[in-house]
Amino acid sequence: MKPYNILLAITGLMLIIPICSTAQEGEVYVSLAAGVSIPVSDYAASDFCQERSGFAMPGANFSINFGYRLNEYVSLTGLLSGSVNRYNYIKLQDWFTENKSEEFPDKRWLVESKNWGLGGLMLGATGSLPLVTNKLFVEARALGGFTYVYSPELKITGMEDGEEDLFMRIDQYSALSWALDFGAGFRYKRTRKQYFTIYADYLMAHPNYENVKVLDNDIGIIREESFSQKVNTVNITFGLGYIID
Repeated sequence: MKPYNILLAITGLMLIIPICSTAQEGEVYVSLAAGVSIPVSDYAASDFCQERSGFAMPGANFSINFGYRLNEYVSLTGLLSGSVNRYNYIKLQDWFTENKSEEFPDKRWLVESKNWGLGGLMLGATGSLPLVTNKLFVEARALGGFTYVYSPELKITGMEDGEEDLFMRIDQYSALSWALDFGAGFRYKRTRKQYFTIYADYLMAHPNYENVKVLDNDIGIIREESFSQKVNTVNITFGLGYIID
């Protein structure tokens, strides 16, 4: 079973607990979290023949989780999050060395790039089950919203002594996409007002990029391409939260 199917099943089971059960006074809360962002699917693929391959590497994730706790079991939740993932230029250099060896046997390939970036806002619900009374809780959340995705500009140069350099440049591109997030984790209440969290989230987005500009001096023209991409990440974060009211 795929990871997001497992998280969705866990989240669904926890969110069906009746909201009216063991009601407590409502609480407003906010937490800050940081951790690792692990690319999967197209986002992590490394086949340059496939334009949707992202060559993304593990990076950093930052988030602000806020909401209103209806009772001991259910909260209305918002998640403002962002991730930065490095571009795996080493793999792309290796790809050109391997796939262009017959056509350009003496070329040395240099790839220059910056980072991928994601940022979005999602809303949904969080379900909680106490493991240790009023101290330790297992939680699951399901959220939906939008994520803005932007790529790095990419410069690829083929160099050879005594020969003119070959180069390709792919301009930076971006798109706003729908997004879904399914997460599960633990919350530990250190004091009545302060708590710690550890979460694993599966983020799914599917941006459509329009008119991506590609300059290739090997063919001497500028062309524009359009394509879609699955931008999925597993985000593992540690957080510190406070009860505001």
